[in-house]
Amino acid sequence: MKLKYDFVINQVAGETVAVSVGNNDGQFNGYIKLNETGAVIFNALKNDTTREEIINTVLCKYPDASQKEVSESVDELLEKLSGAQLLI
Repeated sequence: MKLKYDFVINQVAGETVAVSVGNNDGQFNGYIKLNETGAVIFNALKNDTTREEIINTVLCKYPDASQKEVSESVDELLEKLSGAQLLI
């Protein structure tokens, strides 16, 4: 799976946000507000990847986090992105 559109992640007014760029901006209007973990997950989704690979990426970034905690965070964001039809 990967993101359906091209996004860039930036800091705006102290918040981390993902904004659609390029030819996609007319198809996706708005931005997605992310926390630090969400940004790691979102960046992993820029390339075709699996749920397990995303979990491993997050665990490498946050080695003190539990597998259960990371799995739940990944699943929660994937569900939201899927529901918004942002994944392919």
